[in-house]
Amino acid sequence: MFVLGISQVHDSAAALVADGTIVAFAEEERFTRVKHDGRFPAQAVRYCLEEAGITLADVDHVAYYWQAPRETMHALSHFVRHLPETLAVFRNDAGDYGDKASGLLDTLSDQKGQAHPDDYNVGGALLLHLRRGFTLETILRESQGFSGRTKFKVHLMDHHRAHAASAFFISPYQESAIITWDGIGSDGTSTYLGLGKGGRIHDIRRVKFPHSLGAMYAGVTGYLGFNPTRDEGKVMGLAAYGTDRYVDDFADLVRFGPDGYFELDLSWFRHHATGKHQMSPKFLERFGPARPRERATPSQHYADVAYALQATLERTGLHVARWLQAKTGQTRLVTAGGVALNSVMNGRILLETPFEDFFAQPAAADDGSALGSALLLGVEKLGMRRPRDQEYIFLGPQFSEEEMEKALKDAGLEYRRTDDINDTTAQALADGKIVGWFQGRMECGPRALGNRSILADPRRADAKDRLNEKVKHREPFRPFAPSCLAERSGEYFASGYPSPVMLLVFDVLEHQRDKVPAITHEDGTARVQTVTAADNPRYHAMISRFAELTGVPMVVNTSFNDNEEPIVCTPDDAVRCYLKTDMDALSLGPFFTEKAVR
Repeated sequence: MFVLGISQVHDSAAALVADGTIVAFAEEERFTRVKHDGRFPAQAVRYCLEEAGITLADVDHVAYYWQAPRETMHALSHFVRHLPETLAVFRNDAGDYGDKASGLLDTLSDQKGQAHPDDYNVGGALLLHLRRGFTLETILRESQGFSGRTKFKVHLMDHHRAHAASAFFISPYQESAIITWDGIGSDGTSTYLGLGKGGRIHDIRRVKFPHSLGAMYAGVTGYLGFNPTRDEGKVMGLAAYGTDRYVDDFADLVRFGPDGYFELDLSWFRHHATGKHQMSPKFLERFGPARPRERATPSQHYADVAYALQATLERTGLHVARWLQAKTGQTRLVTAGGVALNSVMNGRILLETPFEDFFAQPAAADDGSALGSALLLGVEKLGMRRPRDQEYIFLGPQFSEEEMEKALKDAGLEYRRTDDINDTTAQALADGKIVGWFQGRMECGPRALGNRSILADPRRADAKDRLNEKVKHREPFRPFAPSCLAERSGEYFASGYPSPVMLLVFDVLEHQRDKVPAITHEDGTARVQTVTAADNPRYHAMISRFAELTGVPMVVNTSFNDNEEPIVCTPDDAVRCYLKTDMDALSLGPFFTEKAVR
């Protein structure tokens, strides 16, 4: 039985599950080369079908991550409940982006790409979601150019339960507590609390929009001069440079209630009135004008606002997690949703609550709900087995040595085939070179996890600045993560807990910080990826060789892409990125090439 899962809007993606085995999963952006591509994932679907060697005629069920009829009912209820403020939606302004947003017809036509995250008409978006839900079969067939007979049935799935399934059903746990949190789901849910048992997910509680931690974080992200729903990771990095100057003020933004409840004080926000990522005049009066969207390093004032926002999110996350643990009695937690990408909060939940075990899947945001939709339908509704003990990170395309060598030849590069690419790469890193690393199947999610990575020596104090300025072309305050041998992570970090998908932040042990300055953030922390020989044998072997050469069991790991580009997918993508940046060398499968010393 084949179940195809689809998500669209933020980071569109497709996944294919066959009789409890995840065959393939990938984001559309990797193929179109449009970062955060929210169009229908035609190419991702095509990849999934090709990986299985099937066509649409063989698909039994299609699971879509959104229930637009429930969204419409919630939107109408919300509009009436918050009158007259919600009349602002008819102004259709673009908030901090200046001009008016796209009109109803442009949004509904689904043909015009968004100029920015608030470039849409709220009414048009609701109608568009309805149309997509009711015409998904036609959209899918047309996207694949398929005119034959099909047998699949389309299922519209609960968005937050899809998030929950994306994490729980691939976790190693038979039972666990579940938290999913994001901006808003199809029925208005923004935080979902549940309990997973075997092949079932049981609802415990939902917090609904406008009381949304994702909306809160996105709104302040926009205020700080970044793109909401896209740049929240930048804010998390900026927060480390801030002070607690505004923490008490931000405490007024979120009110806590008994039994893990929370709600936003809406007087600070405008998302509930406009449907956009905006802060209220009261917020601007208290914290000053929004920061312009520019590449310059934010001033201390804005770093202090980022600090207060992050502290507020963490405090709220701990409040919710502690109640859920007490309610369920579980010591294991799985989490998903865009807010689950906040690895600083995740680290605190693991270390400061009674939860003893933690699991998140790498594509925690809406891209992962493509996989979650397929699993929710397949496991809970159709009786498939859970995909236990199966690969859940490296599910994207892989390429032959012939394809890799052709990309190097077509670019006119001098290269050599090495007997041991692990040794060659480790030697280059130990010599201070920055190396592009392209191996095996592409990882899913926003973090490079060892198959599409740019690597550097963590001992070099200048590596961070060089990577930001010359290779990634991004803001100088942004940190870089370590990929550390799992068996030795406890030697360098305050916790040696497994962190295979880089979604936990731990303190770097104080006596080790001078040894690994390139991965130690301003506040003494690091977003850790632990690497085992079982999860990624080649990557583990390369880091092990680097450890033999240097005594340090980790490398700097950042995603293989230039700023505002998706992670590379193909050998041609890798070669293009290598040539246009200041990377020193490229390890492409067994082939190694390096630039002349300048």
